[in-house]
Amino acid sequence: MTVLVAYASAPEGREALTEGINEAHRRKSDLLIVNIGRGHHDLDAQELQELEGQLTEAGLALTIESSILGDPGDAVIQIAQDRNVEVIVIGLRHRSMVGKLILGSTVQRILLDATCPVLAVRADKL
Repeated sequence: MTVLVAYASAPEGREALTEGINEAHRRKSDLLIVNIGRGHHDLDAQELQELEGQLTEAGLALTIESSILGDPGDAVIQIAQDRNVEVIVIGLRHRSMVGKLILGSTVQRILLDATCPVLAVRADKL
């Protein structure tokens, strides 16, 4: 089986990756990264190198997948269904009182429409 990490080059994306690595080890599963950041179809060379180093250190292979879909939330959901993913790991960021009423559209879409469990982690732990 596979653990999918919805990754963005931001603190919440890095926290999702860290928890995704832990979850893959716990489940003895493969890890799949789907980039949901701006320009979500490609990561730059430096970011790829950093990801590969972190995963190599964790004993996992770097596997990145993208989708032709324009919406990153739709891409995560589609890839999760196509690959029969066990769990999706996404990162959340701190929001103001008003911001708490409205989650980010990508996170909200994944939480509401995913057909597998979703593990949401906070980058700014209390």
